[in-house]
Parts: sequence; C-alpha cells; structure tokens
Amino acid sequence: MRASIKRDRNSHCVRCYQRREICICPILPTVRTRTEFLIVRHTREAGRPSNTGRLVALTMPNSRIISCGGGNRIGPSSLDDELLKPPGTWLLWPDGPGSEPDRPELGRQPNRIVVLDATWRQARRLYARTPALSTLPRLVLPAPTRSRNRLREQHRPDGMSTLEAVAAAVAKIEGTKAALPLERLYDELVRRTTTLRWGVSRRLIVSG
Repeated sequence: MRASIKRDRNSHCVRCYQRREICICPILPTVRTRTEFLIVRHTREAGRPSNTGRLVALTMPNSRIISCGGGNRIGPSSLDDELLKPPGTWLLWPDGPGSEPDRPELGRQPNRIVVLDATWRQARRLYARTPALSTLPRLVLPAPTRSRNRLREQHRPDGMSTLEAVAAAVAKIEGTKAALPLERLYDELVRRTTTLRWGVSRRLIVSG
C-alpha cells in the first residue's frame, strides 16, 4: 500500500492540485465554446487531485463550478433551482433516453449544459434531491468507443471522468475538433500521473 502523501503548496500546485512534478498548468489549453458548462461539483470532490471538473473550469472560459452536496456540515447541500431555469439548459446524464441537440428549429439546441461532477452514488443523490434536474432535457452520451487509461477505475462500461464527459459533450454539440484539446489534456494528465505513481522512467512529453 502506498503511503499517504501530505498535500500542501510545496508538494502540490495550488491551481491544478497536481503534484509539483507533474503540474499540468503550463499546457492547459483554452477551449472556447458557444455552450456554457455548469459544473455542479460535490463538495467531497473539491480537494481531490483526481477531480477533473477543476480542469474544465481552468480550460474553458465559458464554464464555472458550483459546490453542492455533503449537507450543511461541510458545504451547501442543495442546488439553487434558479440556475436551472434559463431556456436551453440541459443535463448531461448517461442513463436512459436523451434528447437530440441537432434540431435548433425546434428550440432543441442547448445553451447551457449542467454536469454533475461526483461519483455515481453522489450524483444520484444530488439528482434525487434536486427535482428541477428531472425536468431538464438530457444530453446522453454514447459509451466510450476506445479503451484508455484513467485516473480512477470505472465500474461501468459508460463510466467517464468529468473532463472526458465534457469533451464528449463538446464533440456532440460543437464538433470533434473543438473537443480535441480536452481529450489530449486528459490523456496527458493520466500519462503523467501513471509515470509518477509507478516510477516509470520516461520523459514527460507535452501534448500538442
């Protein structure tokens, strides 16, 4: 079992939360999208280096993080329904039937995507405790088509990190070219983390 490493500003970057040796900040791209992404992050995810919702906010100017969940003891417990009322607000959710975002003449083009940045259990609790989420059109993503290394083990075939899911949503709504920098960023972060974790002697290569 690996020893627990104390995190502070000397050992970890205060911006991306990665170990100083693999800080990802110098290669963060700027990904501009027409669609706004609202990252609803469970409070228990806030301090985890493996949380990629943080990277979405750092990379995409048209995005922001809202803290939610955990109860009053450790943070805000509910999501303000006013954030979900603007027209064109959709929910990124992998389960069940979704709506197709390719019918702008029917008013079906999303202007804002709500992303639950949490574990499956946390996301389901947030969903159950926020009835307004069930009223939103769903943007459902296909299961990942390629195998890749990940920061966390996924227990479902359609499991993805938040950064991966946002990249897939951007690809579906605004095209694969727009999503490519996000895909590359995630793969590079996984590679650096794996290199550091297992002590693999390889030069860290910056993705283009």
